[in-house]
Amino acid sequence: MTLSVEIEGKIMTRKRFSMAVEKLVATKPGVSYIDAACLIIEERGMDYSNLKRLLTPSLKSKIEEEASGLNLIKGERTNKLPI
Repeated sequence: MTLSVEIEGKIMTRKRFSMAVEKLVATKPGVSYIDAACLIIEERGMDYSNLKRLLTPSLKSKIEEEASGLNLIKGERTNKLPI
């Protein structure tokens, strides 16, 4: 059963969106939270402007942490050793 079949026909709520993103990240190796959110938005044919209202606080913090690690947004500056 694919992700699009599972959420097809259902109204996308914050909870369903968050669960779909978490499930996609957990089941597919190498998929980031940013990629998973974009993939779900594209599969549903939704506009990216709807993404802001679908983000739960926990999902938003995970995406912010990921984006900060990729230097896409300015975040807390901490010194990290390359390991």
